[in-house]
Amino acid sequence: MPRIGTRFFVACLVVTLVGCRKQASVNFTHWAAKEQSGEAVTAAFSKLITAGNEVEMRARAAALPDSKGRPTTPITARTTFYPKQRGEARAIVGKSRESALAAVQEIISFNYTPVGLNQPPPYLSGLRLIGLSLIWDVEEAVSNQDYDKAIVGCGSATRLGFALMGGGAYEASLGASLINQARLKMVPYLGSLSASQLGKLGSALQKSSTNRPPMQVSVENERDNMLLSLQQAQDFFADNKLDRLLEKLGTSAKDQIDQLQSLESDQVKGKEIFDWIGNDISVRTEWYLKKVKNPRKVGVPPKLELRKQYRMLYRYFGSNIENLVPLLQSTYCRTQLFILECYLKQKQRQRKELPTTLETFSRSATLDPFTGEPFYYKAGDSSYMLYSAGEDGVDNGGATDTSFRYPDMLLEKPHA
Repeated sequence: MPRIGTRFFVACLVVTLVGCRKQASVNFTHWAAKEQSGEAVTAAFSKLITAGNEVEMRARAAALPDSKGRPTTPITARTTFYPKQRGEARAIVGKSRESALAAVQEIISFNYTPVGLNQPPPYLSGLRLIGLSLIWDVEEAVSNQDYDKAIVGCGSATRLGFALMGGGAYEASLGASLINQARLKMVPYLGSLSASQLGKLGSALQKSSTNRPPMQVSVENERDNMLLSLQQAQDFFADNKLDRLLEKLGTSAKDQIDQLQSLESDQVKGKEIFDWIGNDISVRTEWYLKKVKNPRKVGVPPKLELRKQYRMLYRYFGSNIENLVPLLQSTYCRTQLFILECYLKQKQRQRKELPTTLETFSRSATLDPFTGEPFYYKAGDSSYMLYSAGEDGVDNGGATDTSFRYPDMLLEKPHA
């Protein structure tokens, strides 16, 4: 009898201890940035967001069910637009384009709100369609040799793009896309512009770039966005709601969700994984912030602690900055090269002597985002070479590839 009682006591003690271990609360790190009490939404920003939302709402209303009654995607989600779809898109954009362009004339800062694992805000789809309508204007104007209209469209698309650069990765990617598309539509026709038109284009681009945000703004915003995503994922893990996390990340993340599922009974281990990701995001972001401020003084990037089995999970939360910074640098770089090329080509068209250095331009206009130093420039009697050191930060004498990106970065040239 005593033996049975002893066994029963030991069994109860084991169950109790195991139960305590499972129920022991883990003090998870808080990753999401504290809400700012402060910055008021400006009227210009509100007007811009309203314009984007209006376009998206009209696009959804126009997306009628198909012949079988199934819902169709709105035109704002299209990636290819034939003449018919362009007409439909322009009708949906309507006067919202004028409102958006008026807003970006006044906008000083982008009142960014992180979205974390949630879908991008709907106004971005509307602003994308507005931006595309500007790109189409440029494309159609140059094909009709209406270069004055093309210059206006290029300047407007660039201004809208730089306004969006004040957000996070979603906004900055859209902004960069609009800026780069507008430039690529104009570059092949620089040789066809008069001296006056080259001056107008350079001036339009310069004015459109006046209030562009420093690159670190997008980097800081995206850091907050990544940390909010991590916070939301950690909350799902702590609350045993990983099915909700799978809904947010999509079925492609099932293997990574299964990894987390295996740790639900060991939340201390789970906390270690989230801390590993969060600490790396914070340290890596600080390095990239230094990189965009002082490219030559930043040193080597921090190494990611080796946890091979969780590297794929890390990519869902910690890799955005690595893709964002080169996009920002190349977009800012090519815009500056574009402006300088306009003025240099204007000199050539006027048969005036080319400047021997870039000191005739403002210092801010000539700084290479990849080095923090002036672009490389060599001038002869009637020709010149202007280029950036590119992503490796090394002067390769203007040597580049067919994309005009590696190893040195140049303004794109029309292919023969």
